[in-house]
Amino acid sequence: MESAFDLVDVHKRFRMAGGGWKRALRGVTLSIRAGESVAIIGPSGAGKTTLLRMMNLTLRPDSGEVRVNGIDPGGIGGKELRRLRSMTGTIYQQHNLIPTLRTIHNILAGRLSSWSILRSLYSLIAPRETGRAAEAAHRVGVLDKLWERTDRLSGGEQQRVAIARALIQNPRHLLADEPIASVDPSRADALISLLRKLSDENRKTILVNLHDVPVALRHFPRIVGLSAGKVLFDLPPGEITGDLLIQLYEGDQEMTAGEAYAWIGEAMKESLAG
Repeated sequence: MESAFDLVDVHKRFRMAGGGWKRALRGVTLSIRAGESVAIIGPSGAGKTTLLRMMNLTLRPDSGEVRVNGIDPGGIGGKELRRLRSMTGTIYQQHNLIPTLRTIHNILAGRLSSWSILRSLYSLIAPRETGRAAEAAHRVGVLDKLWERTDRLSGGEQQRVAIARALIQNPRHLLADEPIASVDPSRADALISLLRKLSDENRKTILVNLHDVPVALRHFPRIVGLSAGKVLFDLPPGEITGDLLIQLYEGDQEMTAGEAYAWIGEAMKESLAG
């Protein structure tokens, strides 16, 4: 099967405000096949966001190799690099929407890389490709909000707008960084189910960073555990044990042994029920 992302011995560090360096990724090697659905879990500061930014080519490694669709971005530039980047749509935790603009404008922002500056400016007055925007809004369930100001939408609706903005790019791959962080827990499963459905229907690769372990175990056939910038495990949910989760979240005050084993129990029940 065609490869979507290949990372080989990737290292990345950042200079800290008070001096010194923080090592975000430490020798990460990971391969994702085209069309796969993968969840990345781990405590805050594990390097999950940095990993996704490597894949969407907004960051470059200090050492190691990153390939997208088998292409090394270090060897290309200009139009070729922009085309390679456009193959990946990213949904950010903060949404990165412009709150005072209407939903349609925020969705169409996903087309800006394909438009000239003049066309982009004109679209702020008279939106272009409205049919395309409406189709994306319909697919994520916000068609009735298309002409509303984005700051009048709920957190869940804004996240759906962000998904529609990524979809309108027509990317081969979708990356989502904590997409349910600002969503009510009762709606988290529905949003992840939507992402999985969109991925399956269009055969898109999907990688999702999740802090909610039970949601990851329920919805994804492959789970990557990232801790302190290293891959601790890369397994199907049925092979992840409570001990592995305790090791993954060691030192994280939000994790307890009881929670770890409860999550595994929930996942096993769902698997048997399915």
